[in-house]
Amino acid sequence: MQKTRKRKNTGRVTLQDVAKYAGVGSMTVSRALRTPELVSDKLREKINEAVEELGYIPNSAAGILASGQSRIVAVLIPSLRDNASSVFLQSLQEVLNKNHYQVVIGSHDYQQKKESEVLSTLLQSNPAALIIFGSINSESVYQYLKNEAIPIIGVAMESNHPLTLNVKSNLGEAVNFLTHYMLQKGYKKIGYIGAQMDSKMQSQLLSGWNKAMLSYNQSADQSITTPYVATMDFGRQAISEMLTRQPELEAVICSHEMIALGVIFECQRRLIKVPKMLAVACVEGSSNCDHIYPSLTSVRIDYSKMARETAKKLLKWLSDVENNFSERQEEMTFPYKFEARQSA
Repeated sequence: MQKTRKRKNTGRVTLQDVAKYAGVGSMTVSRALRTPELVSDKLREKINEAVEELGYIPNSAAGILASGQSRIVAVLIPSLRDNASSVFLQSLQEVLNKNHYQVVIGSHDYQQKKESEVLSTLLQSNPAALIIFGSINSESVYQYLKNEAIPIIGVAMESNHPLTLNVKSNLGEAVNFLTHYMLQKGYKKIGYIGAQMDSKMQSQLLSGWNKAMLSYNQSADQSITTPYVATMDFGRQAISEMLTRQPELEAVICSHEMIALGVIFECQRRLIKVPKMLAVACVEGSSNCDHIYPSLTSVRIDYSKMARETAKKLLKWLSDVENNFSERQEEMTFPYKFEARQSA
C-alpha cells in the first residue's frame, strides 16, 4: 500500500491560523486585511491583535489573485544615496502607505546595464503601477514597458516615449538660468563640476551651462565630471584639480548640493574666501544651503511636493477600475526656485 506523502510544513503562520486565533472565519480575516473599511472597528481590532500576536505575514501574490488588484507600487530610482531620490521616496511612501499601498524599490546605482535587470525584477511583483525617477538611459528598458497595462509615471526625466504621466522639473533650464545669473554678476571664468554623468538629465545640465557660457563669449573648457554619485569628497577633489588648471577661476557651478558643500569646505581649508575669491552655486539645492556659512546660492526643486502630487494623481487613477492607461498621456511641470544667498 502506497503511503500518502504529507505536505511539508513551512512553519509559516497562515490565514487560517489567524482566523482560528481571532475566533472568526478565514473570509472575514481576508476582508479585514484587504478592505478594512468594510469591517467593524471592534472586529478589525481583534483581527489586528491576532495578526500581531502570531506574526502573520500576508501572501501578497495570493491576495492579488483573490482580489484581482495589486496593492504594490514599484519605484525605480538611480541611487539610494541620492538626496533627490530619498526626499521623493519618503514623501511618496507616506501618501501611498496611508492609502494601503506598499512601495517596492529598485536601484540601479547609475549603471545602465543594471537598469533593465532591476526593472524586470520589479515588474515580477505584479505592481499596480510603476514610477521611474530620473532619466532612463538604456533603450532596452522601454521594451519591458511596451507590454505593461499599468500606469507608468516618469519623474524628473526626459523621454521621447509615451508615458501615462511625465513629471518634469526643467533642470536643464535651471542651470542655464543659474549660469546667466553668475555671468550677469560679473563673473567670467566659471567652471562646472557635475556628477552622475551617465544620466541624460545630468548631460542636459552640462549642456545648459555650456550654452550660457558661449552666449557671453566665455570659455566653457573648465568642467570636471564623474559618472558616479555626487559626494563632498568629489567636490573637494574636483575644485582642487580645477584651481590647479586655472588659478584665476572666479566661480564654480555644481550639479549637486553635496558637491558644492565639498567645494566650500576645501576653500575654507585653503583659506580661499567665498565669494570674494571664488563664488559657488549649485543645482539640486535644499534647505541645507541656508545653514552653511556662507549660505549657498542654489536652484531648488521641491521633490517632496512633486512626490505628493504624483501620488495623489496615481491614487485617483487606480480608484477608477475602468481607466484605460494605454490611452492616457499627461504631463506635469514643477518649476524650479532660485535662492540667492551669500556664496555668489
